[in-house]
Amino acid sequence: MAEAPKKLLILVVDRDDDVGRKTGISTPIIGFEENLKAAQALLLADPEEADANAIFGALKVYRELSEKFGGNIEVATVAGKEGEGIEADMKIMGELEEVLKRFKADACVLVSDGVTDQFVTPIITSKLPIISVRRVVVRHSEAVEQTWLVLGRYLKLVFTEPRYARIFLGIPGLLMAIIGVLYIINVASLPFILSAIGIYFIIRGFGLDQKVASSFKNLTRLFRMPPYTQLRAYAVFTSALLLVLGFYIGYISTLKTIQEVYPDAPEFSTHVLWWLGKLPFIAGTYLSSSIDIISIAIFIILLANMVYYLFVRDPSFWLMVRGSVLLAWLWALLKRTGIVLVVGASGGFENPHILLLVITAVLGMATIIVTIWVTRILRRTYSKYFRRKVEH
Repeated sequence: MAEAPKKLLILVVDRDDDVGRKTGISTPIIGFEENLKAAQALLLADPEEADANAIFGALKVYRELSEKFGGNIEVATVAGKEGEGIEADMKIMGELEEVLKRFKADACVLVSDGVTDQFVTPIITSKLPIISVRRVVVRHSEAVEQTWLVLGRYLKLVFTEPRYARIFLGIPGLLMAIIGVLYIINVASLPFILSAIGIYFIIRGFGLDQKVASSFKNLTRLFRMPPYTQLRAYAVFTSALLLVLGFYIGYISTLKTIQEVYPDAPEFSTHVLWWLGKLPFIAGTYLSSSIDIISIAIFIILLANMVYYLFVRDPSFWLMVRGSVLLAWLWALLKRTGIVLVVGASGGFENPHILLLVITAVLGMATIIVTIWVTRILRRTYSKYFRRKVEH
């Protein structure tokens, strides 16, 4: 049977401080009796308030767990501020710290109405783990008249509660006002307006605005990173840009070369065999024109990692050194291969292009072997400087 934590806190979070605003009761509210009084006062002030049901739900969980596990269980309600912004979250964190000073809990059960879970969960988990989340949803009658009654109550909330009014009235009203003005002054036509609304719904529906905002935040965070991390991030960005540019240059150069060498080239769809015969020439042209930029892009990544590993004293530095040597000879080998394909070289060693290709391959192999041997010696020589960090 699973054991309960030594001390368990049943927690209710009222992010917009309905308890304080509607009853005048100050938070945090700690203890069964105090929370019971607060929930009753909140229901008397506003019988439709969901936070009161959440508090009653927390009291129910408190009783159930107390009967099952005994003592060392407490219930508390913390609140934020009207407007539910950063100030509200900071107030919630402060009140949670106050609760934990008076009751040093090991874990908590979050009881909520499900509306603000995603906002308050990170705040709570920064102080103590959440082992369970209980959502309290008020059940309504399925009768048609009750459905209309509930709908009317929610419509009333839209017009009276500021946080709902901003979402359901403020934003649509602003959009309608802008659309109306644009339509009156003939700046935008009806199809354009409908397209704009559709794009807005797509952006909001798929959360594209949040993804863009998150990407921008990550970009701004780059300027606050440690210097070596900034170097590696810059290297990744530069390498990605150069890789795309290298593939593009290879494509454009290949098209221009084909137009210059074969100005009367036939259509591919009607002369497939002719184009297949020119495939080595096309591949060699693309390889020769793109390999330089692509190799530089990869070398930038290797160089940035080389500098990073050197300063953090990571023995992976030698791996980057060997990788750089390997990259240099791969570049030379692919460059010579591209030239051989372009000129259509044939024969044996009497052909200078083939001879240079073979010499490049042999020298590359020899150099890589020597590099492996030398880096192994240097790694042992400088083993005191390079030390691998112990992972915790």
